[in-house]
Amino acid sequence: MATELISTECDAVLRESGVGVLALTDGDEAYSIPESFGYDGETVYFQFAYTPASKKMAFLETTETATLTVYDEQPAKSVLVQGPVEHVPEDKQPQAASAITENASIPTLNISPETTLKDVTMNYYQLAPTTITGREFEQFSVSPIDQ
Repeated sequence: MATELISTECDAVLRESGVGVLALTDGDEAYSIPESFGYDGETVYFQFAYTPASKKMAFLETTETATLTVYDEQPAKSVLVQGPVEHVPEDKQPQAASAITENASIPTLNISPETTLKDVTMNYYQLAPTTITGREFEQFSVSPIDQ
């Protein structure tokens, strides 16, 4: 059985987690990737490292509403953040960098080992939530069958 998380509980999960799965779509195909993120209580920030042939960036261009799934196993709970992903304006980039520094879990530079740094572009992106929902799942145990 699952119970709905209230907004402060969802906020806590997002502040305590630093990685989730970002789902994008091109209308026909879904593309989900693990992404490190920062959260400032209002906006989710990413620092994407990519090459010109990036599948992530191609899907980002065609996705109207992205979904970031953040979850924890102990206790079992998940939070879904949905909304558009857009480039962070230059004047907001220090805020994005600060949020990412505070709670991102995995290195930003998670590209192919064959890619040289001169081929990589890095930019800040933001997911401005239109909805944030969460659930906590009841733990249960299975007892052995009596013989």
